This record gives sequence, structure tokens and C-alpha cells, in this order.
Amino acid sequence: MKTLKLSMVLLLIATCISCNDQQSLQEYYIDSKESDEFIMVDLPTSLIAPKSESLSEDQKRIVASVKKVNLLAYAMKDTSFYNSETDKVTGILNSDNYDELMKLGTPEQRMRIFIKGDEDAIDEVVVFAQDNNKGFLLARVLGDNMNVADMVRFAETMDTSSAALNTGGFEGIMDVFK
Repeated sequence: MKTLKLSMVLLLIATCISCNDQQSLQEYYIDSKESDEFIMVDLPTSLIAPKSESLSEDQKRIVASVKKVNLLAYAMKDTSFYNSETDKVTGILNSDNYDELMKLGTPEQRMRIFIKGDEDAIDEVVVFAQDNNKGFLLARVLGDNMNVADMVRFAETMDTSSAALNTGGFEGIMDVFK
């Protein structure tokens, strides 16, 4: 009888531990999409990548590893809502198997970059930019077998003046912070 009770208690504890009430980043995006407080845009790589004829073979391979970019923005309207939402996002990023790659900025304006996956086979890159006066931007770069060095080269590819970057996909997005 004691063994049965002990087994039941252990099963109950294991069940409670395995239940995860923590919201995932994907669930946060879905919930936020329903709210009028946020602006959300899903961009395929074809909208943001330079034209392929201007890219080297290595750059084409890097661009091909990126599948899409999800942008979620909140323009500052309510400080308590801003604080609540940034706390939620920070909690998700700190507890959902994301590794922080970089942190920069000041206490008023800051950006953190996270990755999910192995260093040479990244599935997701998350950029969380906050401005205490303007709001925040949460960007997810989703892909297959991306790596840190490739992501740096991808950013450089998009930043070079010789690359014909298609900025049409971004029109109006950054206006949220004006």
C-alpha cells in the first residue's frame, strides 16, 4: 500500500513538473496578432533579400537558409502595458531554450539577440529591441541550418550599397516608432 501511495505521489509530482504553463514565443506572437495594440508583419525572404543576380554563390546559400522574418512591434502608448509585455517577452526568451548571443545599448534603448538551436544549425534568431520612449520591436528570423557567421554575412549582404535591397516590405513598419 505504501508503494502504491508513493508511486501515485511521484506520478503526480512528475505530471506537475512536466506541465509547462510558460508561454512560448510562437504563442506570444499568435496572441499578440489578435491585439490591436501591436503591428505584426510576416516577411518572406524574397521581400527583404537583395536580388539574386547581385549575390555571390555564398551569399545565395546564406539567403536560402533564411525562410522568413516575423516582425512584431508595439508603439509606446501605455507605459504599464509596455512594461508588462517586455517582461513577458524577456521571461519567454530567458526560459525557452534561447541562448543570448549579444546584448547592447543603454538602459533606455537596448537590443538583445538570441539564437535557438545548435551554433552551426540555428533554427531561429530573435532580435528584441526596446526603447523606453518609443516601444519595442521583436523580430524572429526563421530558417534551416543557419549559423552565426552566416547571419553576420547576411546582415552585411543586406547592408552593402551594391546590393539592390528590396525595402518595399518595410514601408510603414518603422513609422510606428515616430
